[in-house]
Formats: sequence, structure tokens, C-alpha cells
Amino acid sequence: MTVVALPVHGHWAEDVRGEGRSIRVSTHVEKGLIVLSLWRGAMCVGTARLSPEDAAGVVAGMADGLAVMAARPQVVSPDAGRVADLEARLARLEHHGRPLWRRAADAVTGWGVRAAVRSRG
Repeated sequence: MTVVALPVHGHWAEDVRGEGRSIRVSTHVEKGLIVLSLWRGAMCVGTARLSPEDAAGVVAGMADGLAVMAARPQVVSPDAGRVADLEARLARLEHHGRPLWRRAADAVTGWGVRAAVRSRG
């Protein structure tokens, strides 16, 4: 097994799940590669060696994802995205006006409430 020294230039990012998970991005100029390495604590558990072209594609994909995230409200829970989608669907339905079933339900409910108020008086 060969041990390769880490290059001086690199960037670490911690995984939001914690537990020692992290990723390191390092540039290997002498080989013309960008290396993404996955870490668990002090142990490297996987690597991906990318050509500059492939690395640029990954960066473009990340930039696109960040742009989409910036345009949406901040997600605070795993269900927040689903809730936002449901709210958008409800807004579209409400935009079309009250459907017939809703008007009928309001009329019946309103009639029942008015009848109860009249019987009290």
C-alpha cells in the first residue's frame, strides 16, 4: 500500500450529518487532476480523480444547484420542500376561485350555524 502525501493546497468541507464525515478537494497540478476524497474522521474512505473538464462540470452543477436553492425559501426540515410544493398547489387551486363543492359546503355550514344561533335566541 502506497501512502501519498496530501498537497498543500486543498479545501475541507464538513458533512452536515456530522460523525466525522467530510470531503476534501485537492489539486494535483503535476498529474493534471482534481481529487475529491471522502473522509471518516482521520481515514480516507474513497476518492474520485477528476480531469479539469469533469471538475468544471461538477462545479457548474453545484453552482446551478446553489442558484436554485437561493431562489427558494430556506428549507428548515426534510418535509419543508414538500410543504412548499403543497402550498403552491393550493395557491393555484385557490386562484381558480372557489369550486362548486366548496361553495355548497360553505352554504350548508353557514345555514347550520345560522340555525343554531336562531335557536338560542
